Amino acid sequence: MAAPTSYTEQTLADFMLTCLQDVATQLGWTALADVQEAINETLLAYGVTTIAGATDIRKLRALARREVWHQVASATAGDYDFTADGATYNRSQVHAQALQEFQAASADAGAFEGFQVEATAVEYEHDPYGPEALNAYQDW
Repeated sequence: MAAPTSYTEQTLADFMLTCLQDVATQLGWTALADVQEAINETLLAYGVTTIAGATDIRKLRALARREVWHQVASATAGDYDFTADGATYNRSQVHAQALQEFQAASADAGAFEGFQVEATAVEYEHDPYGPEALNAYQDW
């Protein structure tokens, strides 16, 4: 199978649902409408208004993974664990997984969003570790 060279909203939705695997099934998400807001957020994060403008496929896929896991985290935020009829239901596990996947996808997507780190020198007027402090200590 060849790597995709472009996407439509439908094929991007299919990609997003594939990323979710069994979680999509558990949530009952099977169609474009189920991830439409994640697609909208992907396009906004990309900086385009239509999917035709999203020509960097790696960037589009990274942003799509992040946004769909964000949508899952939002959808499962109210899930809680409970015990009933002698059985324990750990519904919060899906939310915890969604947060982990969202964090991993966010790290991947960050490479495409132009974040930069800059370091600058910091000078203090009264630096307790500066040369003046050292001289004052030696004078004791």
